[in-house]
Amino acid sequence: LGPMKLEPKPPKASVSRKRRRSLKVEKVKPEELENTVSKEKTETEKTIAKMFDVLKINKKVRLENLVLNRISFAQTVENLFALSFLVKDGRVVITLDDNGSHHVSPRNAPAASLITSRKVVYSHFIFRFDFNDWK
Repeated sequence: LGPMKLEPKPPKASVSRKRRRSLKVEKVKPEELENTVSKEKTETEKTIAKMFDVLKINKKVRLENLVLNRISFAQTVENLFALSFLVKDGRVVITLDDNGSHHVSPRNAPAASLITSRKVVYSHFIFRFDFNDWK
C-alpha cells in the first residue's frame, strides 16, 4: 500500500445547518381502536387452570395421577412445571402419607398482608424427576 505519510492534515470546517420549521403544522391524532390489547392465556396458564380445576373437584389427588402422562414425557414435565407454580403461589399443598405416597390438595392462598409481614413462610423442596423415573 505504500508508506504512511505523517503530515498533519488541516481540520475540516464544520457546517451547522438550522432546521426549518414547516409552515404547515398539522396536529395528527391517530384514531384509537377499542379492545386492541388482547391478553391471551399462555399454554402454561391454561395448564395451571385445568390442574387447579381438577383439584377443586377431587380434594385429594395422588401426585402421580395428577402429573404423570404415560404417553408423553414432555407433557409430564409441563404438568410438573404447572404444579410448581401452584405450590409456589400457595394454592396447593403436597403432603406425605404413612405409605410414602405424595398427595396434592388445594388450599386458599395466603393474604398478601400475611406474606409481607412474614407470618407466612414459604418452604421449598427439590423434586428429582428424569426420563428414567418416567419410564
